[in-house]
Amino acid sequence: MFNKPETLNSKKLAVASIRRSSTNQEGNNSFEIQKLAIKDFAKKKGYILPDEFIFYDDAVSAFKIKASKRVGLNKMKRIVLTEDIGAVIFYDFSRIDRKIYSFVSEFYYEVINKKPNLEFFTTTKEEAWTPADLDVKLQLIIANAESIEKSRRAVDNQKTDLNSELVKRPGSTIPFGYKQINKQLVPNQDEAIVLFIFYLASWGHSVQKVADILNEAEIPSPSKKRWQASTIDNMLKNPVYLGHLDWNFKGEQILEKKFYREHTHEPIVPNSLIRLIGINRSLKKKYNKFETPFLFGNLLYCENCDSQLKHRNCSTKKKGIKYTYLKYYCTICPFEIEAESLNQLLIDYVQKQLSVSFKINSSTVTSSLLNYSNTLKDFLEQLKGKEELIQDNQKSQIEIGLKLDSVFRNVEKRIQKQIHKVKQTIKDIEILLEPDNINVFLHNFEQTGFKRIITYRTEISIPLFY
Repeated sequence: MFNKPETLNSKKLAVASIRRSSTNQEGNNSFEIQKLAIKDFAKKKGYILPDEFIFYDDAVSAFKIKASKRVGLNKMKRIVLTEDIGAVIFYDFSRIDRKIYSFVSEFYYEVINKKPNLEFFTTTKEEAWTPADLDVKLQLIIANAESIEKSRRAVDNQKTDLNSELVKRPGSTIPFGYKQINKQLVPNQDEAIVLFIFYLASWGHSVQKVADILNEAEIPSPSKKRWQASTIDNMLKNPVYLGHLDWNFKGEQILEKKFYREHTHEPIVPNSLIRLIGINRSLKKKYNKFETPFLFGNLLYCENCDSQLKHRNCSTKKKGIKYTYLKYYCTICPFEIEAESLNQLLIDYVQKQLSVSFKINSSTVTSSLLNYSNTLKDFLEQLKGKEELIQDNQKSQIEIGLKLDSVFRNVEKRIQKQIHKVKQTIKDIEILLEPDNINVFLHNFEQTGFKRIITYRTEISIPLFY
């Protein structure tokens, strides 16, 4: 609650709302100009306007965002309804609303019904502001029309940039890891952090685990605060790091909402890493989370009854001291085995199997990949033939008059998904077959080792490239 000094009892308090659409606005839209004009107006009208009663909405569009969603406006409403406030002051009509109806329906009527003597003002008009005034209605309509026109021009400019011969990226928030030069994205000093994030995710770490690793290493986030799981998730889903431009147009009057173009700028992340992330995510869904001491959870079966083994944490007391341990066990047979010992046994086995594979050479890998690629290309031609057959049948059924559109569309959609998947795999193989990439792959594979890490209260061994 605001304690009004006794010397001010003869004067009423006022509140004010200041808004600008973007942080780089200058002139009459800047906070400083609006604040000075509002302060002078309040003084002239005999109102006291404390600084703490001036509420700001920064980088907020009154055309795209309704009054009920504007944070500063809602804070001001709470003060108006709880304090002895005599007036609400805005800089001008355009600072109030650009949707025509939003402020009146979501703010004005709610407040005026509870505080009927409350006055509304703008610094550009001496008389009190009321939506019943014809001039006010006209000003709100004009403000809305101006915003629609500005939005249309902005979208037209964006389309011009995006459809130019050398695709230009319209100005907006620049993705972490890039800088923008002449409307072109260029990797900056943070590209190594981006690559590290994708690398961690490719090993199956959850977005929360990746965020924790970055925070523990005190690596600065895009906001210079702590990393959040949601930030990591958005980065992993963003095609910009593959060199593709994915642009959403925003505005109520826009029909074309999306623009997508591949290979518009230098990528930070190789496509093969994205594929690994996708594979690991599918494996985690099918088997188990990776951050667990039960490395072989959901993969082991009982030798006696062929039931899938379960796993859990256990504890026991020996001479008054509590011990914890992990185990796999069968829910049908009275069988259980200590997890750490089994993990180590199976890891040793896998390591022996891998040691045999280390003797592979470049020609063997290249030959195998080429054979696989050729097999996929044959399969791709079969899929294309099926797609053409579906399209021909669809045309025939239209001529006959049968209503099977949805059936044909569903089948065609499934085939198109398969075609896309096969094309992507062929593209991945072609990338991997490039001399530099195949050498890096073989080097990393041959350097496979087993490192000690700490997870979930116990120390276990898992394979890691290093």
